[in-house]
Amino acid sequence: MRVLILFLAIFCLMGCSTWEGVQNDPVNHQKVVTAAAYGLDGCQSRLDELAHADVKMLEHNRQLMLTIFSFGYVPSYVCVGTAHDGSNSPPDLSGK
Repeated sequence: MRVLILFLAIFCLMGCSTWEGVQNDPVNHQKVVTAAAYGLDGCQSRLDELAHADVKMLEHNRQLMLTIFSFGYVPSYVCVGTAHDGSNSPPDLSGK
């Protein structure tokens, strides 16, 4: 019974930890992209693929213990980045 509960808990954690997606931020004229992969290069590639643009990675988290306990099923990196949506260029705040 304990093993069943443990596997159920790991399964629930896997669903929460591998969320990927693109959210539009119309105020800042950009897209916020979240991706998961097994390495940083793969994470950057996945960010670009999801946004269909060049994404600047802002942060990444390594979830090594969750990857180990899920026997490699859960990717070890979760990355967040932004991409300009191209519809409107960001305002020039340089003051020139």
